[in-house]
Amino acid sequence: MFTLVAVGVLYVVVDTKNRIKVEDGQTYSSEEVEEMVDKAMEEGRASVLQSIKDSLENGSTIISVLKSFYPEYIVVAANQKYNFVPIDESLEKNSFEIDNLIVDENTGRYSYSENGSVTSKFGIDVSSHQGDIDWQAVKDDGVEFAFVRAVYRGYGTGKLVVDEKCIENIEGAQAVGIDVGVYVFSQAVSKAEVLEEAGTVLDLLQGYELQLPIVFDVEKVSDSTARTNSLTVEDRTALTKTFLDAVKSAGYKPMFYHNTEMGAMLLDLSQLTEFPKWFAGYNKEFYWPYEYNIWQYSEKGSVNGIKGNVDLDIWLSE
Repeated sequence: MFTLVAVGVLYVVVDTKNRIKVEDGQTYSSEEVEEMVDKAMEEGRASVLQSIKDSLENGSTIISVLKSFYPEYIVVAANQKYNFVPIDESLEKNSFEIDNLIVDENTGRYSYSENGSVTSKFGIDVSSHQGDIDWQAVKDDGVEFAFVRAVYRGYGTGKLVVDEKCIENIEGAQAVGIDVGVYVFSQAVSKAEVLEEAGTVLDLLQGYELQLPIVFDVEKVSDSTARTNSLTVEDRTALTKTFLDAVKSAGYKPMFYHNTEMGAMLLDLSQLTEFPKWFAGYNKEFYWPYEYNIWQYSEKGSVNGIKGNVDLDIWLSE
């Protein structure tokens, strides 16, 4: 019986009698092999530390450095610590290539190209926070699709509210030829509440046709008093599926929105594989490994016709 031990670029074979042979054709004493092991470990440690130092000096964040060292995990900064979530190999992965991502030097907007042709669409998502919107100016600035907030629930009070600009934004965007979907910002904690959210948005949309999905925006609110903090992964996943099934049963396209923490730690994605996904992440990378259709890549974008910041989105795949 033999044990194979890596020492730098060499391999040391140690047999049951502790005799040592190094697979480079030479023989070494046990003391010499110990020195080789110590040296290899020290060189490896120095190499890792130098790599970390170089990355940080070049402007990389600590979490981006951690991501590069642990490719088999999804690294999530949450709950005042770094969480290492193993990648679920049973889930479908996306095939996006960072080399195909084009960033406009003037606007910072993203597009995606394959075989020399742009295959993505440029979009935004808006709510009453954007105030009055000049949708013709938005269209002229290249926006192809928009998601409009329809309904939101207070994370503390639980009160369900229709966005005061919802209908105005749907009509304004569609009038100039922009494809429209809507989203519901949920803070539901029960099946009754999530069905109330679905029913409210479906009633609101009577008489209107959407080109894009109704989206369940499932978000964690960074507040210790948020009513959804007590939900388990199973609870949150079941509520999400309940909303999406209700929308689908009503004849609309369902979709759900999540960020890295929500997708990796707070939802069971294996229960939601049939539904399209909208992912939010604000770094220039395709780090999220699983499949998704839309990427919200900025919350500080600028578009003609809108005062102040607006979320920017890229539709990557159907």
